[in-house]
Amino acid sequence: MKVIGSAAKTSFFYKKKKEIHNNWKIIYKFKCSSTEYELDQYLKSNNSIRNNPIAFFSRSQSSGYGRYGRKWYAPVGGIWMSMAYPINSNNFISEIFSISIAYKLCEMLSKESIKVTLKWPNDIFYGSKKLIGFLPKVITRGDQIKFVRVGFGMNLNNQTPSLGISLSQIINKKNLCESYWASKILHVFDEAISLNEKRNIIIKGANRYLNKKYLPKDYCDKDWIIENIDHRGNLVISKNDDQKIINV
Repeated sequence: MKVIGSAAKTSFFYKKKKEIHNNWKIIYKFKCSSTEYELDQYLKSNNSIRNNPIAFFSRSQSSGYGRYGRKWYAPVGGIWMSMAYPINSNNFISEIFSISIAYKLCEMLSKESIKVTLKWPNDIFYGSKKLIGFLPKVITRGDQIKFVRVGFGMNLNNQTPSLGISLSQIINKKNLCESYWASKILHVFDEAISLNEKRNIIIKGANRYLNKKYLPKDYCDKDWIIENIDHRGNLVISKNDDQKIINV
């Protein structure tokens, strides 16, 4: 694993886990406008990520964005990163990529006795507050998937807006180790991609954590009910005899 600056500590924690290891290239920034922009520039200048994944971390970012172009609040103390991961399989199922990450994130936190839920398709909630958000993309060339990307944010030690919550608040412990938790996130990506071809396991796991309280945008009528995540990773909702499938 190639390390640059503060990446050494994340690399150390990453290697301590014995399951899946990849040769991640990890780059830390003290501050940037957006880790997505940093990753864009890297990919343009290098033309390819070849065979190894890359992750850009920043202590803070000023112009991050999330789903629907919303402002991504990213102060010092959180984990803010963007990653690109090469896909070396013709059987990769892109439609469940987001759900596989969400499932593995929930599983990771549950193993730490942190009870979280999946707000479909890409937010992780603790109670009624957001702990993690991520924005996945699948990059193709013709019919072939070249690599996947994820913009990721986790409230760790930072102050949050009223609708958010940090992990340090949840477990009532200050100054959680950013490198330790960053390494766990890298393993989540490893596991989500390794598991990708096992559709049934992913969908079953995601449904186990599915938050059925928060309806998708444009379906806020209280009569709509969240049913489940279907085999394509879509959300199934119903109202009386009407059923709708919301695409990822």
